[in-house]
Amino acid sequence: MSRRARTVAGPGWSRLGIGKEAEGLRVSYQLTIEERPTYVYARADGDLTPANALRFLEDAHAACVKYGRASVLLDMQLRGPNMPTTSVYEVISQRAADGSKLHKIAYVPYDSGDPSMAHFAETVAINRGVNVRIFESVAAAEGWLSEP
Repeated sequence: MSRRARTVAGPGWSRLGIGKEAEGLRVSYQLTIEERPTYVYARADGDLTPANALRFLEDAHAACVKYGRASVLLDMQLRGPNMPTTSVYEVISQRAADGSKLHKIAYVPYDSGDPSMAHFAETVAINRGVNVRIFESVAAAEGWLSEP
């Protein structure tokens, strides 16, 4: 099995003028990318902000393009209070066009105890033609990605 892992650590800058990032403050973000035989595994650790969520989706899609994979496992371990509904909508809407070009997107959100925003994000993406599913574990997501 071919596995190439790349971790990028460092602060992120806002790409959306929302909250703390609008003032130009740095936020925590770490990305791990692994090339798997049929998909890309992408994990983000850090602060749950609109800027980090957007950056993660951009980075994961870029890895799919780089490695020629049409499926991705998004292990989104960004922590913090749920983002406002409008921010979730904005981030997903900005990335849906690229997401709809992928065959499958398996999404494992951080277990905050409140999955409402993760389900909202899934609904927004599905309504824009993205084949995305939420999973409670990486193992369950891997199982779905291995199905034809």
